[in-house]
This record gives sequence, structure tokens and C-alpha cells, in this order.
Amino acid sequence: MKYTTLLFALAINLGYAQVGNTYEEGAELQTGTISNPFLRASTNSTGEVEGSEFLNEEWEQATVIDLNINKKVRLLARFNAYTKEIELLKEKSIIALIPAKGVSVMLGGKTFIPAKLKNSTHPIFVEQLVAGPNGLYKYYDAKIVQAASDATLLNLENKDKIVITEKLYYGDTDGIQKLPSKRKSMESILAPEILKAAKKEKLSFKKEADLIRVFGMQ
Repeated sequence: MKYTTLLFALAINLGYAQVGNTYEEGAELQTGTISNPFLRASTNSTGEVEGSEFLNEEWEQATVIDLNINKKVRLLARFNAYTKEIELLKEKSIIALIPAKGVSVMLGGKTFIPAKLKNSTHPIFVEQLVAGPNGLYKYYDAKIVQAASDATLLNLENKDKIVITEKLYYGDTDGIQKLPSKRKSMESILAPEILKAAKKEKLSFKKEADLIRVFGMQ
């Protein structure tokens, strides 16, 4: 089966779904069900939650590449911005892909790779915009904007809203970290020849498309 080639990279980290065990090729995998509720930020909030923690809640065809075993497979997947995981759909079970070195996922026109935040030991999936040790990445997160506590009394919509945020990160020897917002700080992480080329081409450090070009010069 196509999944047996990925046994070194499959595991579960969906703590809020029902959990069971399955065995394949001598490996034990924990699996959740399709029902995987989002953890509410406030137990005091009784309103409904609007929005989704997924970039695309619908399952999409994805290509998973594992350089460790030199395999490439196509399967249904989606990106969870709350857990920073790639979730795989196998029959009626959800399996989370371990963000192991050498694994990458092409999903929804984006390429996701494992990365560690600076000063963290827990790897996550981020979108790769520019490859390399000093690459450029997009970090996704899911936040809940809580409904006003007196929303019902004020006749306002009593719903918490899930909002997905995205920030640009860059890589260094210690992991990835947030891209500086100030130009002076940006200049400290780029080589002089890159800064010179960026100035010549009138590239902005405020525009994602320009930053992709700048980091692509390295």
C-alpha cells in the first residue's frame, strides 16, 4: 500500500479526537477519527465558533516526499494552522505527519517543510518560500478572537472567531525566527552584496514578493 512507504514519518498528535491503535508492517500508529474539534480558547465562552483552523478545510491532493527512504506518494491532506501539522486522511482516520528532516509536502500550491523555531526543540511545518540554510519561510498560526462577554445583552453576534495569521520567518544556524520589521535590523542579517543588489533593483523589504527575490540571491 502507498502508506507503507511512509511508516517512518507517520504518527498522531491529535489530542482532542478519539484515539485508537492500528498496526502496519510491525509499526504501531495512533489514529484519530474524522471528527477533530478545535480546542476553544475559553471554557467560559458559550457562543459558537466561526471559521476554521485549516488553510483549506477540504481535503486536497498532496505530494509527500521523504528523502530518507527516497519515496514520493500522493494522498489527501490538509494543513492545520493551530497544530502546525500536515494531516493525512486514510480511509476514515486522520494521521498527522511527523515533521522529520528530509520530509516535504506539496499541498495547495505551497511547499511545507519541517523547521524548528529558534530556542525550540519541537519541529513544526512551515511554508518554504526560499530554500537554503538562510531561507525564507511563512509561519502560520490560528488564534481565537473571543466574542464580547456581554454580546447577547448588546444584541451582538455571540460567536468566537478563528483567525489564521501568517508571518515571515528566516532561517539561521539556530533555527528559524521572525523576520525583523525594521530596515536596519534587516540589513544586519543580509550580506553587503545582497543589500547592494536589492538597492540597485529597488526591492522593498516590506513586500513579500520582493523579499523572496532578495533571499533568493543568497
